[in-house]
Amino acid sequence: MSEADESGTGPGAASGAAPSASPSPGLFCAVVGPSGAGKDTLIRLAAERLPQDGSVLVARRVVTRPALAAVEDHDVMSPEAFAAAKAAGAFCLSWEAHGLCYGLPAALAAHVAASGTVIANLSRRTLDQAAERFPRLGVVEVTAPRAVLLSRIAARGRESREEIAARLDRAVPLRLPQAAERFARIVNDAAPEDGADKLVRFLGLGAPCYSVFAQ
Repeated sequence: MSEADESGTGPGAASGAAPSASPSPGLFCAVVGPSGAGKDTLIRLAAERLPQDGSVLVARRVVTRPALAAVEDHDVMSPEAFAAAKAAGAFCLSWEAHGLCYGLPAALAAHVAASGTVIANLSRRTLDQAAERFPRLGVVEVTAPRAVLLSRIAARGRESREEIAARLDRAVPLRLPQAAERFARIVNDAAPEDGADKLVRFLGLGAPCYSVFAQ
């Protein structure tokens, strides 16, 4: 035994202190809802109100579609590059919707495992996958009246009104995983700042909560 160990000050000494525990997992907040509900806008505005110390990350999605800076912000991959990245384990979550592939970087899982919070615009079809991947899952459903959705999607200029209506008709209803720790619904048909404030309040809750914000 080394002199340091004998004196009780070496690395092998029994100090009586409890061993350091692994950090408790953080929260993965999935923001879901139909196209045109304003999910990305609420996430962006909420992020401006949240701590800027690196504890909260907004997930930047990888999508097999060019990004329009005025409408959305994401990284772009070709379908072939996306498939290769997925096979290499580059994503913690991935899904397909409307003929496109979406992925969230694997590094987000490490952030949550280290007690961080991640906010992600997610497909409703991917919630079960998220519940399996993350021990603590929060779900925020952002929605708006159909006429508002139609108007917002039409403003993007990518689809005809008939195509937009068909897209909305294909939307699947929300099915909340039993493992979800907390849930809220935000009707985003007023000032987006109001919806962002509700999202911030949701993230700031310390105890499990299932609530529907006043419409």
